[in-house]
Amino acid sequence: MRTTVVIATACLTAGCYNYNPLTTPNPEARTYIAARLTDSGSEDLARYLGPGVFVVRGRYVGEDDRGLLVAVSSVEMKRGDEVSWAGETVALPASYIASLEVRRLAKGRSALLVGVGVTGLVATAAALTLNGSSSPISSSSKRPTKQ
Repeated sequence: MRTTVVIATACLTAGCYNYNPLTTPNPEARTYIAARLTDSGSEDLARYLGPGVFVVRGRYVGEDDRGLLVAVSSVEMKRGDEVSWAGETVALPASYIASLEVRRLAKGRSALLVGVGVTGLVATAAALTLNGSSSPISSSSKRPTKQ
């Protein structure tokens, strides 16, 4: 039973996500965002983010006079490499952001993932509970005699 709960929890938390353009003036607090930087933004923020950063991903913290505050989880470099961060908060001035996207659950792909997980779980449970014995089960109610 514990294995079933662990697998079900893993399927639910490992959903698929897409990044979609932001449709509101500001994202909701603690929402995962991806901020694509302008060329000048990438150059000016290099001392904080590292050289050649193209996209900053992380949780939206809020805004202040310095710009958009993001608890950075990773940055994507212009050459395609992705570097993980530990959640340090960085201010991104609005003039340095070319586009802003919000991470949303991809319901169709997540449902497919859960369906495949549940099907695999059921198939595994069925395979483990099958009786592989080729001898028939006796319906006799006689007890063995003591010797």
